[in-house]
Amino acid sequence: MRFNKLDLNQLVVLDALLSERSVTKAAQRLFLSQSATSCAMARLREYFDDELLVQVGRAMVLTPRAEELKRPIREVLLQVQAITNESPAFDPSTSDRKIVVETSDYVISVFLGEVLRRASLEAPLMKFGVRTAATLGLTHLENGEIDLLITPDFRAGSAYPSESLFEDSWSCLAWAENDRIDDVLTLTQYLELGHVIMEWAGGAIVTSDSRAAAALGYQRRAEVTVETFRIVPAFLVGTRRIATLQTRLALLLQRDSPSLRVLPCPYPIPELVEVVQYNKFQERDPALVWFRQLMQEVAKGHEDSHRLMS
Repeated sequence: MRFNKLDLNQLVVLDALLSERSVTKAAQRLFLSQSATSCAMARLREYFDDELLVQVGRAMVLTPRAEELKRPIREVLLQVQAITNESPAFDPSTSDRKIVVETSDYVISVFLGEVLRRASLEAPLMKFGVRTAATLGLTHLENGEIDLLITPDFRAGSAYPSESLFEDSWSCLAWAENDRIDDVLTLTQYLELGHVIMEWAGGAIVTSDSRAAAALGYQRRAEVTVETFRIVPAFLVGTRRIATLQTRLALLLQRDSPSLRVLPCPYPIPELVEVVQYNKFQERDPALVWFRQLMQEVAKGHEDSHRLMS
């Protein structure tokens, strides 16, 4: 089908080319031959009267015109995807829809596992892809690679709808036989001991506890730096190190490893707020509406349980 003399099928090819910046990778993504993809790129160059992709050294670089086209073309395709996914008769009990979520292993451990357990009861035929968040969650959301992104509110993207899910406080985790810690962890002890710290992208992305420590001018001794919350205990047991973790996760890890202690943090750290984000064109997608409602129900149940335990 042509619109304004453009074969609309070519938009899918153009989106892949601009995202992958490679004819070979775009062909693989679209399950086309490399020659067919090259021919499509030639037609697109002719239509837009622009090279779109140019070779610079060993890399393909987008032209200014291609940079201008990248976002609106992605948004058009996401709108089409949203329209084709919408069904007024959506029934989770019979749907075989797949939903892809990206988040941290912390959220997976303390929250998403329960959400998907509930989903298996209400939607036994539905499928779910779970990706561990690194540094490109918003890019994956923009590209349509994922349906939902669960992230701390301070890392949320302003261009996407956002719904709060749950809050968490911060606690310290240490080996129970750590002889440098008494019944109460003091600020002096906290700063003297070695730490297991979470960070990504060489320290460009850090957690709320690191942000709070830096704001107060505290220098922590980062003996071990990791990118996965669940492996922290492996670097605490048998050592004098400590870690600052979300309280829900710290308590979960302590239940799994009784040789660990959970202690209050000796300095104030703002509450962590986890939010779910999605593309604005999917706001009324009935499957995603159902799944977001399910997450809210689970989150409320967690908050009620947390208040009863407090």
